[in-house]
Amino acid sequence: MIEKIRRHPTIRRGTTLARFYLRGTLRALSGYFVLRLIARTAQEMSDDDATHMAAAMSYYALVSLFPLTLGLISITSFIADDAHTRQTIIDWVASFLPGSEKLIEANIEEVLRSRETVGAVAIFGLFWSGSAVFGGITRSINRAWDVHKDRPLPISKARQMLMAGLTGCLFLCSTSISAFLRSYERFAYLDIPYAAALVESSSVVILYASSFVLILIVFLMLYKFTPNTKTSWQYIWVGALVGAALFEITKNLFIWYLNTFTNFGNVYGTLATVVVFMLWAYLSGLILILGAELSSEYERVCRGTRRGVLLTD
Repeated sequence: MIEKIRRHPTIRRGTTLARFYLRGTLRALSGYFVLRLIARTAQEMSDDDATHMAAAMSYYALVSLFPLTLGLISITSFIADDAHTRQTIIDWVASFLPGSEKLIEANIEEVLRSRETVGAVAIFGLFWSGSAVFGGITRSINRAWDVHKDRPLPISKARQMLMAGLTGCLFLCSTSISAFLRSYERFAYLDIPYAAALVESSSVVILYASSFVLILIVFLMLYKFTPNTKTSWQYIWVGALVGAALFEITKNLFIWYLNTFTNFGNVYGTLATVVVFMLWAYLSGLILILGAELSSEYERVCRGTRRGVLLTD
C-alpha cells in the first residue's frame, strides 16, 4: 500500500520538486557558490549599465507619478468621492516615496482643485501616461535576462497599462491591512495586563512584515511576468527576496538619513523635494535591477550556463 502511494504521479512529482529545492538551497548556502553568484551579478550589472538604467527609471517615475495617482483617485471617486479617500491614496503613494510627501500632496491637490469630473477616456489617458515607468522597468528587467527584443508595441503597452492598473490592487491590500491594524489596536484598551504593550509591539511587527510581503510579491510578479522570455519561480525567488529586503532596509535608512543628516533645501531650494524623489526612485530602480540580475544569474549558475546567454527551455 505504501509503495503504491509512493509511486503515485503526484507524490513522485512533489518528491522530485522537494529534492530539487533542497539541493538548490544547499548549493546556495555553499560559500563558493555565493561568492561566484555575487561576482557574476556585479559583472552583469556593470555590463548592462545598471546605473544608467536606474537613472532612466527615476525619470520615468517622475513623469508617471502624478498620472498614476490621479488615475487611482479618479477610479475610487466612483465609489467614495470624499476628501478622506483622496488623502488616503496620497498618503499611501507617499509611503513608498520617503521625503516626497509635500511634493505629491501639493501638486495633486492643485490638480484636483482645477480639474473637472474625469470620465472613462480621461482615466484611460491617465493610466496610459502613468504606464511609462513600467516601460522603463520592462526594458531594465529584459536586459537582466539578456533579452534584446521586446514584445510588439500594442501588446507591450497593454501589459504596461495592466501593471499600472494593478497598483490599485496593492492599494486595496495596503488599506485593508491598515484597517485591520486600526481594529486590532482597540485590544490595547482591554483590561488585560500588558495589553497595550503587546498590541503596540505586535502592530509594529505586523506593519513591517506586511510591507515586506507586499514588496516581495511585487518583485516576484515583475520578475515572473515582465521579461520577454520564460522565467521559473524556482530561480526568481532569490532575487525577489534579496530585492525586497534591500528595499525595506534602504527605505528606512533613507528616511533616517533625511531626518538626521541633511537638508536638501540648502542646496536645491524649491527643487529639493523633486531631487529627493528622483534620488529615492534611482535607489529603488537600482535595487530592482539588482534583484533581476541576481535572479537571472542564479538560474545560469544552477544550470551551468555562462554569463550573457539567453536562457531558454
